[in-house]
Amino acid sequence: HSSASLQRARLPEETLSAMPVLGSRTWPKRTSRPSSSCRRRCAWLGLCSAALFATEVVAPGWLSFIGAPTGSRASTEPRHVVHASRILGKLDNPIRTVSETLGDFYKAYPQPPVLPIYRPVIIDLMTQAHLAVVDSRFKYDAVFAAGLYGSYSGVMGRYDTMVGAGNTDKIWDAMVKALGLNPQEVKSDAEAVMAYAKDTSPADILAHMEGTSKAGDAKVAEAFASMNSKLYTMFSSVGLFKIMELSGVEASKANAEEWAKVLKIQASRITGDLETYRLGLNKMQKAEEMIREVEIREKKKLAERLEGKAKALAEKAANMSKPKSEEKEPEPAA
Repeated sequence: HSSASLQRARLPEETLSAMPVLGSRTWPKRTSRPSSSCRRRCAWLGLCSAALFATEVVAPGWLSFIGAPTGSRASTEPRHVVHASRILGKLDNPIRTVSETLGDFYKAYPQPPVLPIYRPVIIDLMTQAHLAVVDSRFKYDAVFAAGLYGSYSGVMGRYDTMVGAGNTDKIWDAMVKALGLNPQEVKSDAEAVMAYAKDTSPADILAHMEGTSKAGDAKVAEAFASMNSKLYTMFSSVGLFKIMELSGVEASKANAEEWAKVLKIQASRITGDLETYRLGLNKMQKAEEMIREVEIREKKKLAERLEGKAKALAEKAANMSKPKSEEKEPEPAA
C-alpha cells in the first residue's frame, strides 16, 4: 500500500466521508464557525506579520528620512534613554510654590497656633496673594496694598480679643514676609490710599481714574494709570471697593461697572470679585457671631460656677462662726 492509503486507513470513517474526492468539484460545506482559540491564533499571526512588515520595510525608510541610524549602524551604536524625571530634577525652578510660602509663614509665626476658624481664611488669603505675586505680569501698587490689607483687617478684626493683643500684627508681618513683600510698606501704602479716599470726593476720584486730573498722592495716581496694563487681581478689586466705601460710594454692581469702564477693566471681572468679597465678609460675620454666642455662653457658665462656689464658701463661713452655745446639746441616755 502507498503512504497516502495508509494515512487514509488510519482516519475515522466520518472524516474519510467528509474528505473531497480527488478530481471532483464538490467540497464539504462549513458546518460551524472556527473556535475562539483558532480566531485568536489567526489574529496574533496577522499582528506579527504586520509588525514584521513594518520593521523590515516601513521603519528603515522613516529612520533614514529623519536621519536616524539604520541597519548594522543602528544595532552597533549604543542607545541613550533619558528619563523626564532626571531632566526635571536638574532644572532650577525660580518660581516659589504655595507650600514654600506657607512653610515660611509657619516658621515666622509658630506660636500660638492660628485659631481653627481663622486658619482656612489665612491660608486662602495667602494662596491668592502668592499666585498673584509669582505671576510675571504682576506689579505691586498702592491699590493692591489697600486690597490686601483691607482683606486681612476685615477678617481679623476681633482676633486679638480672643487670643491676645499683638497677635494680629504678628500674623500680618509673617504672612506678608512669606509673600516676599515688606509688611510696613504694604500697610503704609494701604493707609495712604484709605486717607486719599476719605479726603476725596467721588467725582474727583473718577476724574483721577480717567486721567483728566491727577491724584494728589503719587502712588495712587501711578496705580490708577497702570491698572489696565498689568495683572489685575482680586486684591486690586478689593482696594477699589475700599475706596468706594470710604469715599461714600455704595459698593454695588452698577458702581463697580462704572468704575471698571473708567479704568478700562473688564466689568465682569470686578463684579465677580464684588460677589466673592461680599460672600467672604458674610461668612466671617456669621462665624464671629457664633464665636460671640459661644463666649457669652461660656461666661454665663463661668459666672454660675463662681456664684455656686461663693455661696458654698459663705455657708461654710457662717457655720464656722456659730457660737458653741447655740449647738444642740446631746440628750441624756435613758
